[in-house]
Amino acid sequence: MSLIERMRNSTESPLTRLSIVLVGVIFVVAGGGSARGGCSGGMAATVNGETVALSDYERALQNTVQRAGGGLTDERRAQLRGAVLEQLILQELILQEADTLGLAVSDEELRRDLRAETVFQKEGVFDAATYDSIVARMGMSRAEFEQQQRKQLLVQKVQDLATRGALVAETEVRAAWQEENTRLDVTYVRLPPANFIEGIEVSEAERAEWTTANAAAIDSRYKSDFERSYNLPRRFHLRSILLRTDLPGADKAAVKAHAEAVAAQAAGGADFDALARRWSEDLSVKDGGDLGLVPADTIDPVLVSAAEKTGAGKVSGVVESGRGFQILRVEAIEEARVIPLEEAKPALALQLMREARVDAVVREYGSTIAAAWRASGGAVPRELTEPKSLAVDTTGPFSLADEGVPGVGDGPAVADLLTTLRTAKAGDVLALPYTVKGMVYVLAVTSRTEPDESAFAADAVTVRARLELFARQAFIKAWVAQLKKAADIQVYVPT
Repeated sequence: MSLIERMRNSTESPLTRLSIVLVGVIFVVAGGGSARGGCSGGMAATVNGETVALSDYERALQNTVQRAGGGLTDERRAQLRGAVLEQLILQELILQEADTLGLAVSDEELRRDLRAETVFQKEGVFDAATYDSIVARMGMSRAEFEQQQRKQLLVQKVQDLATRGALVAETEVRAAWQEENTRLDVTYVRLPPANFIEGIEVSEAERAEWTTANAAAIDSRYKSDFERSYNLPRRFHLRSILLRTDLPGADKAAVKAHAEAVAAQAAGGADFDALARRWSEDLSVKDGGDLGLVPADTIDPVLVSAAEKTGAGKVSGVVESGRGFQILRVEAIEEARVIPLEEAKPALALQLMREARVDAVVREYGSTIAAAWRASGGAVPRELTEPKSLAVDTTGPFSLADEGVPGVGDGPAVADLLTTLRTAKAGDVLALPYTVKGMVYVLAVTSRTEPDESAFAADAVTVRARLELFARQAFIKAWVAQLKKAADIQVYVPT
């Protein structure tokens, strides 16, 4: 027994069917149809031996392309060809299922449908002359058009039959309503692996043993990171004091005079770090002007030239760049070189060992945070979060019916977390850290607001309608997939 027959034999839903077209299940292509039993114009496909006429496919494709507008790419045209043929094949499958079930569209059903169509009416009444005119403009005879309409109505009749048994229990309605109207606010701690990896201790003995046993892994990482980490270009380690001239109202002469005064202090032995923190207008001010060790080709060529002239360990004079006047302290100049594998091995082994251990370290630390959080009675244990620079944030109010947790993630990645939150109470610190897309979180429910039960009766109709729609869509999708899987389909046109 097919799925559709099982649905036909099941108890029909007492609810009025939603007047909504099921998404993805419209198998009616404007101007198209299948030629049951053969076609002199050739075949686009066959479905269980029945022909999908080439002429119908071409007409449907032309109409679809026209509706899509101009400027279509070859890729988009190919997508449309495939979609049109798929619709015609699925329509034929449903029509064959209608034959199996003994379903048909009567002349009276067709007449009612045509007379109800507003495009064929004048002053609210069906007008035969208007009908004939519109059908003629479509390039069809009355018989051809009405045959197409019968197929469309029959497809809809089969769909209607399929969806009548898609029942939704009262308990499902109440559970969905409860989720949609329950509001949570969650506080969470994010534990990035990068905040822990450098602190993972590895003894020299451990590293030596691991290096011997994992030579292939070390070699592979060395090769993959070679250009980025081991084929080193010429690099400069600079500190900078920047006095900007690119700001509105800046007096270039005054800025230059100030820069020269600062440069004189630096040349005289003043603490460059302190001068940078006091005077620099660059983002590096918080680091005492330290720009780090950077490749020469990423630095303003004017600064590279000045650094080369100054030399390592010395302070430059005033240098004019595109942003203003700068004073440089050249901490070091490193010539281009390749770090060989043997030299890289100790650090590589340490990095790989830390990477292998960091997940367990992070989860253990997360469990420690969770335990301390519960013991504190609800206060985030800052004595654990601050030393590791761990961010503490809140989701803000959200619904249990949402497909995500704000700030944490959405979709399948948070499915287990949402399951836990459904039963969590206000004040609960979740028992285990949760990992979402490689990031570990420790979470606590800050507040939980339950819905007002008196509102259920008013909301239930809308909730039920939505759930029934989802149920119907799911059934139709499964049913069509079953039909297609069981069918013998041959395609004769490129898609």
